[in-house]
Amino acid sequence: MYLFKRLLVILALQLVILSFISTIFVFNFNLEREALKKQSKQFTELIAKQAGSFYSENKENFNPKNFLAFIDKSIGIDELASSFAITRPNIISIYLAKDIDSGLVKAGVDENYQKDDKADINRDTKYFFNNKYVAIKPFYINNQDKPYGIVRVEIDNIPLFFRTLSTNAVFYLLLFLILNNQAFLFYLWTKKKRPAGSDLEYIKESSIGSIKIMQKILNQIIDDHDKDKRNK
Repeated sequence: MYLFKRLLVILALQLVILSFISTIFVFNFNLEREALKKQSKQFTELIAKQAGSFYSENKENFNPKNFLAFIDKSIGIDELASSFAITRPNIISIYLAKDIDSGLVKAGVDENYQKDDKADINRDTKYFFNNKYVAIKPFYINNQDKPYGIVRVEIDNIPLFFRTLSTNAVFYLLLFLILNNQAFLFYLWTKKKRPAGSDLEYIKESSIGSIKIMQKILNQIIDDHDKDKRNK
């Protein structure tokens, strides 16, 4: 019974530690996702500018596939995505305003041709979160007030999940080991027979060494983490 209780305590402690590390992971993932949103918008804005120029010069031979082939050949979708630090978009679509207005296509925009976050087409919930990000940008030709069409870009969030995990894996592992080490030291401290002197003096002498070690390890982890961020 004593061993069973001890096992339960250990399992509960591991759950607390893993929950703490998971919270840090979610925080890091949200930071990466916000950066992805910003970079995806910039990527889509550039595509929209190119679309406006392309259709201004090729209205008679208009074809969305021709434009996407032109972009891929002249700039390169992979190269362009890499320059914005995003994964290759799953879908890059061109929709004309007249097709959107007539209801011929559903582009996931409101009456102002801006992204409608409530539209089902803009969401794909899997693994307890929306696993894709959609960026939409209108484009114009000949300085018209009304957009000639929109550029719609869909990017999968799942690779971002694994990229965040792999980038910070060493940090999470070290944090897990350090927290377990501290828990073990605390356990030893509670089991160690206390001397007859002052409790305050005993705590000071018992913990000063582990605090110095922890500070040195944490400083090294922070330095390594910052170096990884700068080298990305």
